[in-house]
Amino acid sequence: FLPWAHSFGQVAELHMLVSKGASLGLVEEVETILENAAEVRPTILFSVPRIFNKIYDAVQKQMRESTIKRGLFNLALKNSERLSAQKERGSVGAITGALDGIFDNLVFQKVRNKLGGRLKYAFSGGAALSPEVAEFVDALHITVYEGYGLTETSPIATVNRPGERKIGSVGKSIPGVEVFIEEDTRYEEGLGEVCIRGPNVMQGYHNLPEETGKVLDDDGTFHSGDLGRIDEDGYLWIEGRVKEQFKLQNGKYVAPAPVEEQYKLSPYIEQIMIEGTGCPHTVALIVVNAESLREFADKEGISYGDVDDLLHHPNIDELYERQLQEWGEEVKSFERPEGFVLTAEEFTPQNNMLTPTLKLKRRNVMAQYGDDLADLYDEAVPLSAD
Repeated sequence: FLPWAHSFGQVAELHMLVSKGASLGLVEEVETILENAAEVRPTILFSVPRIFNKIYDAVQKQMRESTIKRGLFNLALKNSERLSAQKERGSVGAITGALDGIFDNLVFQKVRNKLGGRLKYAFSGGAALSPEVAEFVDALHITVYEGYGLTETSPIATVNRPGERKIGSVGKSIPGVEVFIEEDTRYEEGLGEVCIRGPNVMQGYHNLPEETGKVLDDDGTFHSGDLGRIDEDGYLWIEGRVKEQFKLQNGKYVAPAPVEEQYKLSPYIEQIMIEGTGCPHTVALIVVNAESLREFADKEGISYGDVDDLLHHPNIDELYERQLQEWGEEVKSFERPEGFVLTAEEFTPQNNMLTPTLKLKRRNVMAQYGDDLADLYDEAVPLSAD
């Protein structure tokens, strides 16, 4: 289902799989991916994080509906965590192994059946996958491999692979490629722009020498524009985009992408954008999860015609205040939004809020919602589409 006009889908999903003799099933549209997966019964899935988030949300919803299911699923997840830890140490306990077989039949296989029942490997790219979601998918006995690269790097620079994998990271450099961090005094030690050298790096942008000069050094080093760090074992961790990072009035820098991924774990938040350039604190534009919101309203006895009728109800405001507090526990205090705007309009490529690979077009979102976000502050602030 990845767009083959983009290098991730064309190289990783199409050329690589066909070169290895795989057959491919094509989805009718993104909305039918689960239905199509049940028909094709794939063993390998190349995806962007949003699909994995939807699977995570669907399972979490089922867990909320039944205390027994939730209890059983939590036990299964804890045992799966023990199994992974024991595998890393090189020895799996008999009880843990036996319980894993039981839980796999009772719990995990039912979830995998939604994807056809045969899925073994999931490759995620295009954006950061929440570690919590990655660990969840991995616990289902679907091995998750995250990688990293850009069109300018053809498009892979690093990848997790069998025997060398850290969930949450995007892996180590591929053979023949050097990845390093260009540190900057604006950031904490070890954090900076991800730079790449190797035969996979482009020669330049076609007929755009000035643009090429901005990102490509004379020695072939490509400046990715991504913020990252490399740990002591050589694994790369992406922390956001340099150009997306903004500075608050207190001088602290906020990289919004990881914060947004954390808040997307809420069952009531479909999408979210964090902003606060030059402001005393951050604010958020939240695309509500319409299905979850309707269920909440029905449960609370709130009358409404459509979802838009709920967006200004005081009970709904309180609900989202709780969601930002609950799911923001892992977020730094200065990154947590102190105000928000709700909308039912989803960000999509069709309304030009997302790229074809489902990345957020922040400038376009700000052009439409910037004034609403600015109104959340007590004083005039410089929020704009720029």
